[in-house]
Amino acid sequence: MSKSKKPNPASNIREALKTFEQRGKAYGNSYNQYGEVMKVLFPNGIELKTVDDFNRMGLLNMIVSKLIRYSNQWETKHKDSMHDLGVYSFMLESYDDSIRS
Repeated sequence: MSKSKKPNPASNIREALKTFEQRGKAYGNSYNQYGEVMKVLFPNGIELKTVDDFNRMGLLNMIVSKLIRYSNQWETKHKDSMHDLGVYSFMLESYDDSIRS
């Protein structure tokens, strides 16, 4: 790798900005909707104490995020978000089954 092509923090920041701008066009401000959805799903709040609680919430977070992204791209029927939504749902089901044993 030549010195002119060597990655550096500034070039990484520029690349990250490009990614942010591209995704922003597709997803909109979906990150601003997450809290509203979670408040509806857990109107009395939720207490996470165990590793299992946090792991389950992490997977649920991915499901909610993908559902919001899909909804924000209703016209384009964002198939990638639907595939991800299915995968995370089955991962959560498997995780729940593993801790019930």
